[in-house]
Amino acid sequence: MSPVAGSSTDPEARAESESFLNWLQRSDIFEDQIRSVSFFPPRKPEYVDYQGRYAALLELLELRPYRHQAEALNLVEAGNNLIISTPTASGKSLAYQLPLLDTLAGGGCGLYLAPTKALARDQLERLSGLAELTGTGGLISAYDGDTRPADRPAIRAAAGVVVTNPDMVHHAILPHHRKWSRFLASLEVLVLDELHTYRGVFGVHVANVLRRLLRIARHYGARPRVIAASATIGNPEEHFRNLTGLDAAGVSEDSAPAAEREFIFWAPPLLDPVEGRRRSLNAEAAGLAALFARTGLHSLFFANSRKSAELLRRYATDRLPAQLAERVLSYRAGYTQEDRRIIEEAFRKGEVTVLTATSALELGMDVGNVDAVVLAGWPGSHMALWQRVGRAGRRGRRSLAMLLPAADPLDEYYLEHPELVTEGRVEAATADPFNEVIHPLHLACAAAELPLDPAEELIAPGLTVADIPGVQEQDGRWVHFGRPPHRRLGIRGTGPGRLRLVDGFGEVIGETSAGSAFREVHPGAVYLHQGNAWLVGQLDLEAQQAVLLPHIGDWYTQPLSETDIEVLSAVSSAGFGGVDRVRVTNSVTGYTIRRSWTEAAVDERPLDLPAQSYPTQALRIDCSAVASAVPGELLPSALHALEHVLIGLLPAYVLCERADIGGVSYPAYGPDGLPLIFIYDGVPGGVGYVRKGAEQFSDWLLAARDRLRDCSCAQGCPRCVLSPKCGNGNRYLDRAAALKLADALLGLDW
Repeated sequence: MSPVAGSSTDPEARAESESFLNWLQRSDIFEDQIRSVSFFPPRKPEYVDYQGRYAALLELLELRPYRHQAEALNLVEAGNNLIISTPTASGKSLAYQLPLLDTLAGGGCGLYLAPTKALARDQLERLSGLAELTGTGGLISAYDGDTRPADRPAIRAAAGVVVTNPDMVHHAILPHHRKWSRFLASLEVLVLDELHTYRGVFGVHVANVLRRLLRIARHYGARPRVIAASATIGNPEEHFRNLTGLDAAGVSEDSAPAAEREFIFWAPPLLDPVEGRRRSLNAEAAGLAALFARTGLHSLFFANSRKSAELLRRYATDRLPAQLAERVLSYRAGYTQEDRRIIEEAFRKGEVTVLTATSALELGMDVGNVDAVVLAGWPGSHMALWQRVGRAGRRGRRSLAMLLPAADPLDEYYLEHPELVTEGRVEAATADPFNEVIHPLHLACAAAELPLDPAEELIAPGLTVADIPGVQEQDGRWVHFGRPPHRRLGIRGTGPGRLRLVDGFGEVIGETSAGSAFREVHPGAVYLHQGNAWLVGQLDLEAQQAVLLPHIGDWYTQPLSETDIEVLSAVSSAGFGGVDRVRVTNSVTGYTIRRSWTEAAVDERPLDLPAQSYPTQALRIDCSAVASAVPGELLPSALHALEHVLIGLLPAYVLCERADIGGVSYPAYGPDGLPLIFIYDGVPGGVGYVRKGAEQFSDWLLAARDRLRDCSCAQGCPRCVLSPKCGNGNRYLDRAAALKLADALLGLDW
């Protein structure tokens, strides 16, 4: 629905000619929250005359390409692999759609991969529509978990373009590649959409899946061109190479038109200047969501967790009359596919005007006209921010982007330096295909597909046959014995599968990862789903399900945990410490009960759950040379506080999210009793986050010192040293002592 036209009788209405800034300033929720405003003027398109291989298709589609689209098509026509890395709504999909259609018309085969089933299905509709418009022959078909078993043989036998996801390549294509021999032998184009999402642990898995896929294609005589599309990242060619093992030409200059945009930094008011406590982020965002719903502003509110998306919707609807409350819905992973499609369609049609969503809606699905995007908390990276903000203004009309800072050091850092957001760099993506835990599991799958030659580039340097489970050497090759291991290896993480969420009658209402069960659905936890609160009555890991009961209380829960670090070996050393291989052991020991609106803690309850441990990499910061900078009794609190602010600011230097990393501090570690801080990759085997952080440690530590120094609170607050992820509930923290410790570390000669 478009914004309601302004009128003298409706003080909340906004005329399309009025700036969002003026409208917000005269709204009834305005309390001087605006900290900065940036205006992005409209940009005209740069068209070019294109006469290459795909010109006839463009003519049939009545399209004239932008300059960057023509450059991409020329590179593909010349036989290059391609990575096109341009902003949302820049038309980069044309760079792979036309080569797919051309391949289909010539009798070859193409494979399109998206990170989600929903995006793949969305692209299937677009490709099918383009094929109909151009009269391209051949069969375009989806091949995913929703494809009926009875239809699968016909797809393998006749499909020209298959639309799927990396999970299906791993589980359904590679282990049965002989059934796909016709398709694989004719594979000319492999498309990797949303390449930037393949990072961290998911990127490690996908890198191994893609390298296995290309290996099998070569076995059948095919060497497909690989065309990848990505949001803007700092290292597109390098990331492409890490994922595929291949080189690619890159296109990153955007020549598409852009509508004008207002970008507003909106800070919740301070409730307690001494403690530095602001109004709840969810409550502040809910006030904006309710205002937008009353005005009819078609908007997306992005939250950084499932729980926050649900709370935001709940708080917003509490402020609205029933007929308007129905126009606010939440959207996140964990909903059934049917529910998500219903929500998407309702938003497209304008039946729903406000969606409170997680990154599940961040990818390239077209959900229709969006006027405003509100980010409830820093989204984790500049890349994610521009990906989300780019969802608005696609119809050439002025759009609004708003960033509301969470109570977090990084959010406060960007609130104080908004130019680092609006004019700053984008980060580099990381995906280490040779992760020591995950890579051998994929090699076992590869050996089950085809025996491995020990000299293959697929294998990490230094790895031996003894490192690969189920694989033995036979006649100079590495052969897998036993049942194919594919089903036992999920590529969405390193933990065990999914967990069903059922109500008291056994009806499935959603799902979550089994690996996060102890934190999200432990007994006694309050779990939010589609705006409803549920109390976890039972967690049954054997049956892979949790039983949820309706919750009517005005409180929610946060887990408490303990973490221990065991150093296994040194990876690198530096004057401040170094990087180590470690084993992390985490135990969820209890949970805190908090009031929904005030977020005040009212009770703590213990839990008796098994510990979880894994090997990873950790940055070790040795504070023994500067421990005397603070009184001995304050050293534990100084170490703990410095650990928190360093974790909070690492995503400013490395493309990761706060949830991807963890930390623990020791006033006396090991037999030597050294005061140490460990910051570790929260992924088995590690993915390189702390290694990248170590390379920039001086700048990172300086930013942490400045945040400790510049915070306006008296004792420490969420904007400096308090952490929402703290396992012991933010006890034993001292900002002043941490500042002295950071100053002393910066004074050392490294």
